[in-house]
Amino acid sequence: MRRQPINHISASDMYVGNVVEVVGHQFLLRDANESTFKLMECDEKTFPYSDTARLQRILSSKQDMIRAYFVSHYDGNGMLDLEGLRQLCSAIGIVINHAELITIWRRLKRNNTSDSVPFNKLLKFSAEETFIKSLS
Repeated sequence: MRRQPINHISASDMYVGNVVEVVGHQFLLRDANESTFKLMECDEKTFPYSDTARLQRILSSKQDMIRAYFVSHYDGNGMLDLEGLRQLCSAIGIVINHAELITIWRRLKRNNTSDSVPFNKLLKFSAEETFIKSLS
């Protein structure tokens, strides 16, 4: 019997949207539980895609484009859902992966249980000069 080479998987490989290979089988990491997301958001060195401060700086650099996108795509309710956030980022040239998109979305949805958030939450988040990370 021939042994497969051992694939080393590190903590930084474990993020939503990534595909990891274990003994020749590929696994898509589709989701994580609340505790896992909180752990990743507290350790941005190990989990750079969960670094909310870095993502806030990226959004901050595109504030004018975010406002312009909102004006041109306003549908009357002023709300934004996850797919709308993905479309906005793509339209204004913010290249992020699914894990980064979820990190932004989790920050916007903090203390909100609905499937959408007011668009102005994104504007406020992108306008924050100093982002203080807190877990609620």
